[in-house]
Amino acid sequence: MRSILAFLLVFAACWGAHAQMPTLTFDYLTTKEGLPSNDVWCITKDKQGFLWIGTGRSVCRYDGYTFRTLDDQKLGYCSGVSTDSAGTIYASISTKGLCAINPETFTAETILPNNYQDTDRSNDMHERVFVDSYNQAWVGDYTSVKRYDLARKKLRLYALSSVANIHQDATFFEDKQRQLWVISEIGLYRYDRPNDRLICLLGQEAQQAINKRPVRLEMAFQDTKGTIWVGAFESGLLRFLPPAGGPRAGLPRTGGPNDQSFSFLHKEFANQNVICGQASVDANGRKLLFIGTEKGLSLYYPDENKVYHLPEFYDKGIHIKVMYDDKDNGILWIGTRKGLIKYRYRNPGIHTIDIPANVVRLPVEVTSPLTLPDKNFLLGLSHSGALAWQSSSNQFRLWPYPTSAYTYRLQWIQNCPMAFTDKGIFVGNSTSGTFSVWPVASRLFTSTEFRDGLLDQKGRFWIANMTEGIKVVDLSTDTELKLWTESVGKQLSQSNYIKAITEGADGKIWVATCPNGLYYFDEQRSRFVNITELPSNKGKSLSGLCINAVQQGEGGSMLMASWGGVNKISSTGEILASFDYQHDKLADTYCANICDDKAGNLWFSTNEGIHIANLKTRNVKYLTTIEGLNSNDPVGFLKNGSNELILGYINSINILNINALIRTKIIPHIAISSVEVKGKMLHQDLTKEIVLQPDENSITLNFSTLNFEPASKNVYSYQLEGYEPNWVDLGNQHTVSFTNLPAKSYTLRVRSSDSFGLKSDKPLAIQLTIKPYFTNTWFFRTLIGLFIAGLIVLMMRWRVNTLAERNRLDLQVTEWRLKALQSQMNPHFLFNSLNSVQSYLLTNRGVEGAKYLSKFSKLVRRIMENSNHQYLSFEQIIDTLRMYVEIESFRFNYEFSYSFDIEDNEVLLDAHLPPMLLQPYVENAIWHGLMPKEGPKTLKITARIQNDHIVCMIDDNGVGRAFAPRTEGHISRGRR
Repeated sequence: MRSILAFLLVFAACWGAHAQMPTLTFDYLTTKEGLPSNDVWCITKDKQGFLWIGTGRSVCRYDGYTFRTLDDQKLGYCSGVSTDSAGTIYASISTKGLCAINPETFTAETILPNNYQDTDRSNDMHERVFVDSYNQAWVGDYTSVKRYDLARKKLRLYALSSVANIHQDATFFEDKQRQLWVISEIGLYRYDRPNDRLICLLGQEAQQAINKRPVRLEMAFQDTKGTIWVGAFESGLLRFLPPAGGPRAGLPRTGGPNDQSFSFLHKEFANQNVICGQASVDANGRKLLFIGTEKGLSLYYPDENKVYHLPEFYDKGIHIKVMYDDKDNGILWIGTRKGLIKYRYRNPGIHTIDIPANVVRLPVEVTSPLTLPDKNFLLGLSHSGALAWQSSSNQFRLWPYPTSAYTYRLQWIQNCPMAFTDKGIFVGNSTSGTFSVWPVASRLFTSTEFRDGLLDQKGRFWIANMTEGIKVVDLSTDTELKLWTESVGKQLSQSNYIKAITEGADGKIWVATCPNGLYYFDEQRSRFVNITELPSNKGKSLSGLCINAVQQGEGGSMLMASWGGVNKISSTGEILASFDYQHDKLADTYCANICDDKAGNLWFSTNEGIHIANLKTRNVKYLTTIEGLNSNDPVGFLKNGSNELILGYINSINILNINALIRTKIIPHIAISSVEVKGKMLHQDLTKEIVLQPDENSITLNFSTLNFEPASKNVYSYQLEGYEPNWVDLGNQHTVSFTNLPAKSYTLRVRSSDSFGLKSDKPLAIQLTIKPYFTNTWFFRTLIGLFIAGLIVLMMRWRVNTLAERNRLDLQVTEWRLKALQSQMNPHFLFNSLNSVQSYLLTNRGVEGAKYLSKFSKLVRRIMENSNHQYLSFEQIIDTLRMYVEIESFRFNYEFSYSFDIEDNEVLLDAHLPPMLLQPYVENAIWHGLMPKEGPKTLKITARIQNDHIVCMIDDNGVGRAFAPRTEGHISRGRR
């Protein structure tokens, strides 16, 4: 019987140790968040900090917000992704081959294409690419292993087996000594770099007979001690130690003739195919190995030789395919067939302690931690009792209550713990480790809802009942002390729920109530004073009147947390500082507990994590599950003498090192993720100036801190120099867009802040230039100016030339008029005409002379009148010409006969011509053609319209031009 009981005890102890799973928090990313495929094959990071993920559909880049796929690589599973020393990304893509991706321009080039068309099987596939520290790209194709020299662009093939057509998928791993290992389905190989060959250490073709055995291996990783671990199919987890001295040392110890260092953890992973693994730490900072299998995720603690198979993975059969340790951000990325999983293991200053399932019935909530005199703790629970916790050894022991009760507060009263619960007040016994009922409570109160209690500096025991108010007891006699009148007590209890009490450094008792705020007891006047009624608080208000907690702060101040915010109060009751949800950036309105640190920061709990408020800067920082909290709504809250904050949750507690959290300053990094111009992705090096054409004046820039925190944890601001001189807060938005910016050069500066308020030490600067339209360029404006100036010069020159030409024409017209007048008023004609008049008078032919003189005067008058007109009708011109011919005929005593044959045509008669156009020709015909002739003399003038022209003919039968006599000094005024 005893042996059976002992066995059961051992079994129970072992069951309790193995059944209690470590507390880990995972985030899941799937196609719902934008992942191209839930089948994740490979993971790496580039030099900027972007995460590159190979999936069953394509390779993509993740910036913490968006999964971005290359435009021409949207189809084809990616089995490998790696980066060289220059930052180029190399990816094995089934539909392309081995591709080189420029992370700056986000473009890809196929350097080793897959060719399924020829008979050469060695170029069909280029799988599982891995770039080692020597910039050699390693790939496999199920027939051989290939090494591609990226600098020389030369390909070298290595056969893993002497037997042809053996299926031999391979992966690659480089240890801390830069030794390359080839892990294949037929064995483990070491690359002998000096001799450029592969050496089989474990497998059918191993050099050492002891290691000749069939194995099927998958992936390898190395822990902090240097041990290499390899996932194996049906054999569990392979463990071996690589040689010391680096890759140029002799054969590894694992290959020596007497070496037995290869070992398999088969029992721990029975019936499981181990795929991959990674060394890391759990939430408490303990070293462990994450082991991924085809069925789920396991945790292996090598120092304890304990394995935990996480139910949330194994219950769903999640196939783990790859792991990647993001050391910069303290994140373990786990690729599965059901998406990407993120585990953040680096939480400086925050540790998690789990409540063992074998000490108390779970689930249970830690509601009130209490520091014991020996520096250990007593944890008040939501049921059953309180847990004595020895923090150094992490051992727990249950101190049960007489009845299951909810613990509101644990206090150390007269060398023993007292529990204030919803079922009464219980007194703890350190020797027996149990609690018993304190009977005085039921005698003084009818309600069993006790919220708090304390032993003041005068040795008086104060008890706070939620509905019946406060009473003070002398513990030496267990009798009630009447420090105030009954009416004063009723006034306090009837209008308030009592939530908490505490004693200040000066001995003043403070009472937190709901809904009337904070009171203190004025012992001299035996009454409770509401601090809102104090003259010093005139015009001030508390952040909330439903007080949840009141604690003593640094320098004798009092701190209170309420529905709505927190306050700092002086020892006299004056409100010194307030933080509330209406004026400050609180993530929640419910503030449950509060304390402060030596720097004056207020630490208070809410339903959205721990807030840290700086009274000087008014900045608020946040601690949530992202930073390592077990939950965002802690119930238990205690600041101990070691400057630690103990937070109680369901089944666990957090220990926050206040000094470590304050000192932690990981300055946020920021990088530009992508640029879209008019909705299309811009493919260029984004570290260089972005130049946009005039019709591209619509740009969107996306950026990230690359810490892979949730969007709510990163805050951004920007300044567009050249447009907006001030910084603009974007909040959690990680995108900024600009449209219709004037054409010029700008500098966009972007900075980020984390939940602690830390800003980027150097803002991200982006040069942006928008080119103007050609019509808005200075070149165009200069051309236009020169054109206008030239046009003005041409117009001025044209004007000057026009004026000169006009003046010349005017002068010429004047001369013509003078010549015309001279022609009309030919002195010779006038002289002859007057001589003719004189001749008539001397020969007593007065009548004829008078007629001649009358005709002559009419002609002169007509000529003078015509000279005032530039043009006359043809009919008027003919009339004047008739008068001239008639006078000439009369003067020459009718020696010649004349006739006018003018067509009776209105168009001809109304045509306007210069007045004396025909007169010089007629004069010339008479004087030079007819007068020198002997015999009959005739003159005929005809005018007709022919082919829209006026044809005028002056016909005489004179001597002609050649026989006309010429008088010396005579100038002819007309031409025939």
